Amino acid sequence: MERRIRVALVMSFLSPFFAEVLSGSTPPLEALTNPLSFPLLWAYYGAGVLLVREAWVRWGRNYLRLMLLGFVYGIVEEGLVIKSWFNPKWPDLGILGVYGRAWGVNTVWAVWLTIFHSLMSIAVPIMVIDALYPEFRNESLLGKRGILLTSASFLLSGAVFFAVLGSYRAPALQYLLTAILSISLLLMARKIKREALFDGTFPRRHPFLYGLLVSSILFLISTTLPRSPMPPVVTSLLGLLVTLHFYSTPARLDERGKYALVIGFLAFWLVPYDIILELNGIRGEGLLGAGTFVLLAWKLRKMKAGEPKV
Repeated sequence: MERRIRVALVMSFLSPFFAEVLSGSTPPLEALTNPLSFPLLWAYYGAGVLLVREAWVRWGRNYLRLMLLGFVYGIVEEGLVIKSWFNPKWPDLGILGVYGRAWGVNTVWAVWLTIFHSLMSIAVPIMVIDALYPEFRNESLLGKRGILLTSASFLLSGAVFFAVLGSYRAPALQYLLTAILSISLLLMARKIKREALFDGTFPRRHPFLYGLLVSSILFLISTTLPRSPMPPVVTSLLGLLVTLHFYSTPARLDERGKYALVIGFLAFWLVPYDIILELNGIRGEGLLGAGTFVLLAWKLRKMKAGEPKV
């Protein structure tokens, strides 16, 4: 098999592996025992991350562009396909089915899932592959046939999820505005020029710790503030601000720093979070998360450090 195809397959696998399996949304035992669960997720997430990366490489490797493209993916999945943005009885909502629900939309949930998918489903797999296969950093992974096959996978698996999980009848106006929002962000991603909106010495000097701090803060924002008197709009804006700051960081880092940043971000999810899931009865999560972190961190130790960009 051509090496380029192998790289594309590995990245397509990492997207559902990080976003679904290691997040606990699709526990390891379910992924192994249900013959349709992970293959469908792989067909959808994998195609999504490949299409996003293709656009990102062809339009220019700007990390704010990557953020916006990740937002588009998250909006399409959760807003247009699954419709969890609108369904007040979506099983994963918890308190977010009440906190921030307005105009028929689970607003805080919508913002949180958009941020989560942008990072875990899109940016993290892409940045990990950049480190594992540096010779392909600036290379397209899909030819014309690959784009057609990937697009078909995305549309067909999306249609299955729409039929099975997206049966909730969303308000027509809100659904239309969600579609318009995704198109607007896609156009914005195509045109954006700035690579960073924030700067800071700590993220440049300690990218691993900064990545860990960001994932921890985002988790706290999404889980603790909804149980406080904090207004939903403030909670949402804080999450978006932290995310924007995170995506402003890679432009200032060398390649090792970028990988340290993403490994730091993953550290929270792969070690303490997965161990907590294990203790709460999701078997295999702790071992799988810790093992994955060790493998990825080993690669970080092998990379040579360079001077941070200024």
